[in-house]
Amino acid sequence: MAIGVMTLIVVMSVMNGVATEIRDKILGFSSHVEIQGPGDTFENWQEWLSISQSLPHVKEALPYVSTQTLANHGSRSAGAILKGIDVEQDTTIVKHISKGSFLSTSDREQQHIFEVVIGKDLARKLSVDVGDSIRLLSPSGGISPIGASPRMRSFRVVGIFNSGFYEYDVGLILTSLQAVQRLHRLGDAVTGIELHLDSRDQAQQVAQLARDSLPATAWVTDWQHRHQSFFQALRMERTAMSIILFLIVLVAIFNMVSSLVMVVMEKRKEIAILKTIGASHSSIIRVFLLMGMILSSFGTLLGASAGILLSANLEGIVAWIEKVSHTTFLSGDVYYIDHVPAIMDPVSIIIVISISLIMGFIATLYPAWRAATVPPAEALRYE
Repeated sequence: MAIGVMTLIVVMSVMNGVATEIRDKILGFSSHVEIQGPGDTFENWQEWLSISQSLPHVKEALPYVSTQTLANHGSRSAGAILKGIDVEQDTTIVKHISKGSFLSTSDREQQHIFEVVIGKDLARKLSVDVGDSIRLLSPSGGISPIGASPRMRSFRVVGIFNSGFYEYDVGLILTSLQAVQRLHRLGDAVTGIELHLDSRDQAQQVAQLARDSLPATAWVTDWQHRHQSFFQALRMERTAMSIILFLIVLVAIFNMVSSLVMVVMEKRKEIAILKTIGASHSSIIRVFLLMGMILSSFGTLLGASAGILLSANLEGIVAWIEKVSHTTFLSGDVYYIDHVPAIMDPVSIIIVISISLIMGFIATLYPAWRAATVPPAEALRYE
């Protein structure tokens, strides 16, 4: 029972930690609410921006342009998402810069406009460093004397960011809003408006307010809707894993029932003597109920203590094992994160302990009933 409870607490903590970690990584570079127009881009977005900024709980409302691009450096190329942001207003991405600096906010119309910051994995993939230049190829080409040709522009890498989320680190390039608009000849059009809120839990409420306040052509989505399938899969996996691991506790319960039944069989004579000297059925039942509850309580509390202690130090333990064994348990390009987070949920731990104790109590009822129904004359016949 102790092993089952410990395993269940550790696994639930890891599943909770993975879901929380991935959610934080996604929202670290993504908006809580996103507003887009009827097409790929739209103009006259300033009025929508003013309405969005006036909504409650909105901390930042920022226009952006997002498009696909092909990044090239020397003989290496990689596909990525090119995102133009409002450099002067954006305060989220600057926190993740691990090398170099963020995009310059001065002299936007001159040499600083064609600067980019890229993810650490994309920088490694392209073999670029701060100060190098990369060529960005636009899929929307122009017309030249020799026919249609894609647009290309050199950008200087001024910073490298580390979001901790592999999909962003390997496939996102950030530059100024004006640079993307010039590269694609969009004029003043943008892809959409991002809303960053005081709390991510208010996303659905603010998204509904935005739908009510903006024209019917506005397409409003919140982060829960955008990543609904992903987080629903995580929840289902966590539920299935919890049910499977509860079977370990169930096996321990059956073992305890078998042990108590064997105790009843071995102590038939003692039980009969107690009943002949006046012990009642209820007193015999209480004795075996107490014995079963002591066993289940000790196993549950021992397992809970071990599970909490292991969960609190799991990340360090796994890192030490990886260092000693020279292996990697979680690869960032497969599992989105490259470490094993464990976040304990007090409610889940209380539920596990409570269910374990209840199951232990139920398991002692049958052996206690068997002990109380031992006939004294039958047990002492050959004594």
